[in-house]
Amino acid sequence: MSVKVLVIGAGPAGLAAGVRLLEQGQGRVEVKLIHMGHHLGGKAASYRMLDGRFVEHGWHMVVGFYERMRSLMERAGVKDVLRSMGRVSHPYEPATGKIHSLEAGSNRVAFAARFALAYDGIPARDKGNYARFFAQAFAEAGSGIDLTRHDDVCFNTWAVERGLRPHVTKYSQFRFLREAYFNFPEQISAYHVLQSLKLMNNAERGELFVLNGSYSEKIWDPVAQYFATLGGEREPYVMATDFLYQGRRITGVKAVKPDGSGHHDGTTSWTTATLPREAGSERVLEGFDHVISTVPHAVFLTMNADDVAWWSSPYFSRLKNLRSAATISMVIETKQPVLPFEGPVFGFPAPLGIAVNMTPYWDEVRKRGVGSVIAFVGQEAGFESWTDEQIAEFTLDNFSRQPQVGDLRAAGISYLELHRNRSDFERLLLCEPGVNRFRPGPKTPFHNLFLAGDWVRNDVDLICMEGAICSGEAAADLVLEQL
Repeated sequence: MSVKVLVIGAGPAGLAAGVRLLEQGQGRVEVKLIHMGHHLGGKAASYRMLDGRFVEHGWHMVVGFYERMRSLMERAGVKDVLRSMGRVSHPYEPATGKIHSLEAGSNRVAFAARFALAYDGIPARDKGNYARFFAQAFAEAGSGIDLTRHDDVCFNTWAVERGLRPHVTKYSQFRFLREAYFNFPEQISAYHVLQSLKLMNNAERGELFVLNGSYSEKIWDPVAQYFATLGGEREPYVMATDFLYQGRRITGVKAVKPDGSGHHDGTTSWTTATLPREAGSERVLEGFDHVISTVPHAVFLTMNADDVAWWSSPYFSRLKNLRSAATISMVIETKQPVLPFEGPVFGFPAPLGIAVNMTPYWDEVRKRGVGSVIAFVGQEAGFESWTDEQIAEFTLDNFSRQPQVGDLRAAGISYLELHRNRSDFERLLLCEPGVNRFRPGPKTPFHNLFLAGDWVRNDVDLICMEGAICSGEAAADLVLEQL
């Protein structure tokens, strides 16, 4: 007798869970995967429009330690699509008014040395203090101790408590992990920064890659096709709204069909309650032995919204302590070349303080003969009342004042697209201090309901694609254990 599993969501976590169940289920598992829209990838989705341009929630890096993601891609037949940005990032230091280069070393000691002593963006009087601190931070990250004990304090405070001079925390170089790697302009838990250092403990594991094309077409579509060849069933345009249960068992999932009226255009802040839905599309999905939910945290909070017993339980009530943020992304094309740096440039004023020149990495845009394609990313926090035009103009002003970038307007802007990812299904969990105690693991009080997603605790435990894939595989393993 086969076991039937319903997977909710087709982002990295959902696709990884579905593939894992079928690969290791030895023919005894049937998997149906439902997802809300047409494009695959969840928050990591991007797709190509008819004119060859890419539409996405914001550019996504693949870091060297993304071993699970690379393995999933390889098994799905995805090869030669990642382009290395090398091991160099470029902080803009307001104190010097210049863009500097920050190169990763070959190991923890070399990384710490280059991170401080070889970096010319901070005064010489601070370099020794900086080098000593980061040597200590790398040592603690790699010591094998439980790093979650540092979750209650922000990384800035943790650093000062360990001897870093307070003013040094203002340098862009100090902020590069939370800004350039993980897009966190607010204060971030010391645990999550140390976990980053632990995972990126050498040059190979810290190397940065971008995709030569769109994520949905180049990665997630082939993974979904691999899922289908394994026997998986996939149904798009299905939005789960509520769980039905008896005792400690999920008996069904309520679902509706969104009407497709532009809820992926990045201009409207939809919630699962206000998202337009097709009239008469309500139904209940039943007959499943297990359910794996990979919906984002903000979406999960809207499910069973009127169920007092559900949300007053100790397990689910703690999830209300987690916060998520709206990210912003912008892509511009210029007729003349600008931003002559390979790799991310960061440290400019929010909300769009990070930029990458994608021209060296996207073959399709070069075929159109553009000068440069610049991808910007950031968070909306503090800029919620600004219009799209204000954010775009402010960003162009800040970058164009820097002579090492070039005047973006003078280069001739031929295309500009800005996305404010405010909707529940687009929001990013905030790794603020103290957050980890409220993050759930994959197990729930229901014997047949498991959670996955980058917001669910896992072995990677960072809010990234690799963490999502890790959590999806972990949830699948819990189902497989019951076989």
